[in-house]
Amino acid sequence: MIFMLYAALALVAVTVIGNLMLARWNAERREKRIGERVDAYLTSLEREGVPEPLEPMSAQERRDTLISAGHRVRVESDKRFYVVTIGAILGFFVALGFAIEGAGTRDFVITLAIAAVALYGVHAFLYRTFRARMAAQGIDIERLKIE
Repeated sequence: MIFMLYAALALVAVTVIGNLMLARWNAERREKRIGERVDAYLTSLEREGVPEPLEPMSAQERRDTLISAGHRVRVESDKRFYVVTIGAILGFFVALGFAIEGAGTRDFVITLAIAAVALYGVHAFLYRTFRARMAAQGIDIERLKIE
């Protein structure tokens, strides 16, 4: 069990440090990609028609709004990642506690399964509420995502 504890601590360190380094290195590339996605989205809006909430805006206001929305999509994605990562780490430690105090592997696996289902639900809820908020503003977040 101590091996699993060290593995969890290593996972936390790698996740946090790796994510901080990648965020720093990819900031400029991300800005460029968001600009490209916004340009493509604006082109498709001209072709398909502008949604009602975006209709009274000028072209520059639409572009600024969509760039801001692109940044919010990225921030929400990061937020969901951190919530799930921290939740998984907490779930692991709770499962480890149940395994130590309870019947061993069976309690560990059951607790991990419950944590996984709960985290999936939280992730899905956060994603759907964000998508609904953006759709109310006339913005399709699927068109602004960058991978």
